[in-house]
Amino acid sequence: MAVVIIELEAKGLKFVRYADDCNIYVRSRRAAERVMGTSTHFLEDKLKLKVNQDKSQVGSPLKLKFF
Repeated sequence: MAVVIIELEAKGLKFVRYADDCNIYVRSRRAAERVMGTSTHFLEDKLKLKVNQDKSQVGSPLKLKFF
């Protein structure tokens, strides 16, 4: 996950990590969907990690339920 942290910091994104989970905060839904796509691609294709699509979501941190 250290590589992921370096990438997020390099892009200037705000994020919080909880063990093997990560919340990434952006200003708009459009940006969130773009970041979700590029993050999923990076994790699955480059690092060969599995992203749980059932737990992955885009939305307001005030309205989402975290698992």
